[in-house]
Amino acid sequence: MSAIQTTVVLAMTADGKISAVDPKAPRDSDADDQAHMEHQVSFADLILVGAGTIRAEGGTFTIRNPELLAAREVRGQPPQPITCVVSGSLDLSLDLPFLSQDIKRWIFTTRTALERSSDTKALQKLVELIDLGDTDLNWDRAYSLMAERGIHKVVALGGGSLTASLVKAGRIDDWWLTIWPVIYGGKYAPSPVEGEGFIPSAAPHLQLVETRQVGSQLFLHYRILK
Repeated sequence: MSAIQTTVVLAMTADGKISAVDPKAPRDSDADDQAHMEHQVSFADLILVGAGTIRAEGGTFTIRNPELLAAREVRGQPPQPITCVVSGSLDLSLDLPFLSQDIKRWIFTTRTALERSSDTKALQKLVELIDLGDTDLNWDRAYSLMAERGIHKVVALGGGSLTASLVKAGRIDDWWLTIWPVIYGGKYAPSPVEGEGFIPSAAPHLQLVETRQVGSQLFLHYRILK
């Protein structure tokens, strides 16, 4: 196990949904939640984000607060963390705004996807493509590579499939969950952790270490019990 610290930062509704049934449906941005996310991301050397999230949002989250940017400079970090998209299929449009943002870009993918995608050569000009296995992503290999490249702090921004794979791999150290005071419902609306799920006896357990309330919104900080 590497010494890389991995924090999940997610916002979900009071009924446990990270987006509506239609993930591209617009919703009002919340200034407090955005400020919280920006603060957490400001410590990261690398952001992990699922391909579905990038497809839905178009671009990656960037730090804009001058004080946070100055603090990164003092710590010897570049202005923006690397954004690494996790895509087992490499099903990503070349028109995504993410591919033209002023950031360093990686994509964790599979050898099969690299061989089958018609866009591999075009993507290689825009982003570093990193092969993490024949058909499945190998998180041990991913974390070894990140450690070799000087990554110490990772912030994972979802979605649910990515978070599930990190939970299964035992790579998450702590969680920041924002609870929006709204109900989305929907049998097929995505949740923070998807995948196959866990039976109760094998489910990861958390310890609540911090709680903040801003209006009707809650910010909950949990540590994984290992």
